[in-house]
Amino acid sequence: MKNIKLTYRYRDAHNYKQFGAVVFSNPTGLTVEEATVLLLPKLISEEFFVPQDWGLPGLHAAPYNPAVDHEWHEFEDFEETDESVTDEREIGEFLEGVVKGYEL
Repeated sequence: MKNIKLTYRYRDAHNYKQFGAVVFSNPTGLTVEEATVLLLPKLISEEFFVPQDWGLPGLHAAPYNPAVDHEWHEFEDFEETDESVTDEREIGEFLEGVVKGYEL
């Protein structure tokens, strides 16, 4: 069974971009399409999210200036991968938390 990688990016106030990804295990065989259908309605304008709200690392480059920078990151896509898992949650567990809404 292939793992699923979530790729995303951060664009700062000067339009500099930082790219990142998180790899989840996928023991139930969730498809990329199914994962995307579950995630899209939880994104702001079907594109943006605050990674800390979902237990994902932020991609801010130093120095972060809260006066001009923001917390919103951009979802790029999901893809199947043979890369090693980088998040202890299964993709289904991650998406369940997103759909229900994480409590901070």
